[in-house]
Amino acid sequence: MQFIVYTKKGEPMSMAIVGQIRALLNAKGLSAQVQFVDDPALLAMNGIDATPTVVLDGMPICQGYVPSRTELDKAVDRQLRALNTKEGDSQDKSSLFGRGRR
Repeated sequence: MQFIVYTKKGEPMSMAIVGQIRALLNAKGLSAQVQFVDDPALLAMNGIDATPTVVLDGMPICQGYVPSRTELDKAVDRQLRALNTKEGDSQDKSSLFGRGRR
């Protein structure tokens, strides 16, 4: 899992977001990368209009405000379900493929 926090240099809300992300991950016993992007050129290149913007594995969580703990929790749970579904799909496909060949 990777969080990206798009922000402006010195924006105090960003540290609050990182604190919330870390507390949530600790509570769930998870680890993830948390990356800051505060380069104006990168913000423009990624189409970021409002800061802070929080993205989890490519999916935006919020834009222009500090997300609540509930929003972060729901986003993490949704991503975990998606990852588990992908793993299950790949295991199912390989086992079906293996059964059909002799």
